[in-house]
Amino acid sequence: MTVRFSSNQVVDAGVQGMDNALADAMSWNQKVTSGKQYSSASDNAYAVSRGVRLDFDISRLDMFKANQNFVTSSHANAQTQMDSMINEMNSLKQLFVQSQSGALNKSNFAALKVQAEQIRDTIKNQMTARDATGNPIFNDDANINQVQIEPNVMVESGVSFQRAFGSEGVLAHPENASLYKNIDSFVTYLGEMATGAMPSKANTVVSDGLNASFDQLTMAEQRSGGVSSQVDNARNAMTAFGTQMAASQSALLDTDMAAATASYTRAQTLLNAAQAMFARLQQSNLFSKL
Repeated sequence: MTVRFSSNQVVDAGVQGMDNALADAMSWNQKVTSGKQYSSASDNAYAVSRGVRLDFDISRLDMFKANQNFVTSSHANAQTQMDSMINEMNSLKQLFVQSQSGALNKSNFAALKVQAEQIRDTIKNQMTARDATGNPIFNDDANINQVQIEPNVMVESGVSFQRAFGSEGVLAHPENASLYKNIDSFVTYLGEMATGAMPSKANTVVSDGLNASFDQLTMAEQRSGGVSSQVDNARNAMTAFGTQMAASQSALLDTDMAAATASYTRAQTLLNAAQAMFARLQQSNLFSKL
């Protein structure tokens, strides 16, 4: 049995072989030069499902990072303010110790009152201070939210006004907070001593109020510091997670350079062979007789 091939079939097969080899070589060359196995996850059936998962995880990672930055900034501002107020409260406690000296006269009490008033007014301004964006550093309980900083970990978005200064006060009326009231009671005590009047509150009551506010403020600062520590831990965890995501994405989309270079070399060799064979066919008697 004899099989015959037409000249056109031979030509078409040669051209098709060169086209296939050229396309293959160009594809591998693109992968080698770009460093990308696929331009997007959808270019590969397996990469589709994995790529969607990676995109979702990376989006969540970006959300966690944004939340972490927000919480860090919010608590850092609050801690700075509270640290300053704690120093002011220490100064008030020192003034109280001075006021218990039996050698003080009315003028001395009047001078102590002026100092206490200045500290009271400074602390009041710090209680209602705002950050660089114009938002209150200490907000009312209703405006403090739970923020997710890593999977299944929620923290308070900031330090609430009531937690730091007492449940009686609100941002709009800081003078109602127990912190302010306790300081104002000390100012009143000094004013009464300066006039020689009988104090309306015993010195022990005044001292207890200052100590209670100092302790509450200190506990609020420590709680805020604990949140900051949680955020630092979450940031480290998410950094490691981000590294894993980058590695997964690289393994999914990036070119295996050794394999790609070998494949490109093979495709280029096949292309050269196809071109050489086609050139010989063109010079054969069969084609010269067409």
